[in-house]
Amino acid sequence: MNPRQAIILAAGLGSRLQHLTQALPKALIPFAGKPLLAYALDFARQVVGPAGRRIVVSGFCADQVERFVRSYAPDATVVFNPDYRKANLLSVRTGLNAVQDGFLLMNVDHVYPFAFANRFATASGRVVLAVDRDRPLGSDDMKVACDELGAVRRMSKQMDVWDCGYIGMTRVDDAAAQAYRTAMEAVLTNRPDTAVAEDVIAALHEMNDPASICDLSGLGWIEIDNCDELAAAEQRLAKDPDLLHRGWQLVPHE
Repeated sequence: MNPRQAIILAAGLGSRLQHLTQALPKALIPFAGKPLLAYALDFARQVVGPAGRRIVVSGFCADQVERFVRSYAPDATVVFNPDYRKANLLSVRTGLNAVQDGFLLMNVDHVYPFAFANRFATASGRVVLAVDRDRPLGSDDMKVACDELGAVRRMSKQMDVWDCGYIGMTRVDDAAAQAYRTAMEAVLTNRPDTAVAEDVIAALHEMNDPASICDLSGLGWIEIDNCDELAAAEQRLAKDPDLLHRGWQLVPHE
C-alpha cells in the first residue's frame, strides 16, 4: 500500500551552496524554473495521492518556506524545527510528531522523476530505502551496506566497502512505524545533538527489524548539494527535458 503521508526535510542551511543560501533557504533555491521544494512537493503528491498529507519540516528562513508552501501547496503542512542547526534526526522527529502510522521521508535537495513513485511506493518491505547501483560513489555520497541476507546493515558516507548508494528516500510502512520511532528515540538518547537519520537504519538492524532496499537504477535523478552540482543539473535537464516527467502524469495539487 502506498504511504499516505510524506515528510519533506527542508530545514537545513545549505551552506555548501555558498552565496545562494546567505538569505535564502536551500529548499527555495531555483532549479530549472522553480524552487527545489516545488519538485519535492510534486513528487510527494505522486506518492501519497490527492488525499494524502505532505509535511514540510522548516528551519533556516522558516518564514520564507512557510510563505512558499502556503502559495504553492496550500493543503500541505509546515512544521518548524528550532534545532535545525543541530543534527538532522531532530528534523525527522519534528516531522514524525505531525504524523501517525507510516510515511515517506524525503530530502528536499533530491529531484526525482515521477517514474520512481509507484516503483518505490509498492516495493516489498516494512522499511525500504531508495538506492541505485549505476553511478560511482564519492566521499560525499551516502553508501549502504547489506548483510548476508540482503537486509540493510549500515548507512554512512564513511565506508570503504558498500553494496549500493542511497538516494534520499525512505519508506516506512504502518506496521513498522512504531519500530522506527523506537529506534529513533534510542539513537537520540545516546547522541541528542549529533544523531543523523542514517543512524536509525543501523539501530533497526540491531533490533532485528532491518530495512530493505528498492533498486531504482537506470531511471535517473538529480541531487543538488553545491553550486557545481546545480550547474551540472541544469545542463543535464536541458539535454533531457523529459527526465523528471517520465513515467506518470503529474497529479494536480487540488
